[in-house]
Amino acid sequence: MEFLLQGGESLIGTIRIAVLPIAKVFTICFMGFRMASKYVNILPANGRKLLDGLVFSLLLPCLMFSQLGQAITFEKLLQWWFIPVNVVIATISGSIIGLIVATIVRPPYPYFKFTIIQIGIGKCYAVPLLPLIISVMLFPCYHS
Repeated sequence: MEFLLQGGESLIGTIRIAVLPIAKVFTICFMGFRMASKYVNILPANGRKLLDGLVFSLLLPCLMFSQLGQAITFEKLLQWWFIPVNVVIATISGSIIGLIVATIVRPPYPYFKFTIIQIGIGKCYAVPLLPLIISVMLFPCYHS
């Protein structure tokens, strides 16, 4: 017996789409842990460092986007248009605030750009303004 969600998708199918990439990542991490342990010792220290860079810069993003690509359709992308717009607006406004803060505080030169980036990107999802405004405009029946 399958429970159908509002869009006609099954609950089990949705959970499978959400859990499968995480299970693959944990499996890869466990295999790497076993290969790098002192009992198996297949990978020496420099091999672990090289493989670590390869996994986190290439394989992990490929794994995540291959699973994400199956879940996103063009219709869902049109419904979720406000998410990338919110990310761009929050990143730009946060970067401007970061530049103002870094100009006022004047951190040492190696940390100037780091300060701007941390303020600009680090907290850009703390205040999701655009989805809040859109939800108030599109769904006026939920607030009084």
